[in-house]
Amino acid sequence: MQQMNRRIVKASVIPAMAALLLVGCSGANAVAQSEVEEVTADQLEAMVGGTRPTIDCPDDLDAEVDTTMDCVLSVDGDEDTYLVTLTVTSVEDGNVNWDVQVAETPM
Repeated sequence: MQQMNRRIVKASVIPAMAALLLVGCSGANAVAQSEVEEVTADQLEAMVGGTRPTIDCPDDLDAEVDTTMDCVLSVDGDEDTYLVTLTVTSVEDGNVNWDVQVAETPM
């Protein structure tokens, strides 16, 4: 495992928060998959710097408190992938906030 992944995992054990406007094309009550992936990668990159991780999620994120979704984190040049669990913490005034939790061990 490369140092970058260790830094991401270590830094991400403490949940990060991301906010995003609801995306109309995904429906009134969801955040588009591509936006969820981009914002989550932005948050993780900001926490550790260096190489930007790739986040792959299976679908849009429902804008409902306590909704969870599992995604996969990878970094170019590293074979290991990590489970990333997103949990919606609030939905207010068109903004959706979610915590990001990265597993400590590879999948």
